[in-house]
Amino acid sequence: MTNYFDDPYVISYGDRFLFIDLAATLSSTVNQAQGSFIGATKENQRIAIEIKDFRGQSVIADLEQAIGQYTLYQLLLSRIEPERELYLAITDTIYSNIFNEPIGELVITEMPLKLIIINLKTVEVIQWIPTRPIEK
Repeated sequence: MTNYFDDPYVISYGDRFLFIDLAATLSSTVNQAQGSFIGATKENQRIAIEIKDFRGQSVIADLEQAIGQYTLYQLLLSRIEPERELYLAITDTIYSNIFNEPIGELVITEMPLKLIIINLKTVEVIQWIPTRPIEK
């Protein structure tokens, strides 16, 4: 198995440098703990992962910041490395608290926002959400 991680993954655009938490290319799905969490890839895809913990005073302010960062990174990746998919990694608790509410569902379906849901107790990916939510 070939593993390749960039931690952080650096995007250079014009005179600016931005840092996505992690980029990975693997031959199979892998989960790896480093700090609170760092994940991997899915089925030989090249991905970039922005990890958000939503620890601010307002979950809505955290959501706004995460969406803005995700959107900017997605725009830049589409120019410099369009084959790399961007995911936002969040905990299962955050997913249950905000992304199961109407505002979170709207964000996931309308952006589209790709999510990786992580269980921090077991340090594993419990769900990959592509461009729309997976029915339960």
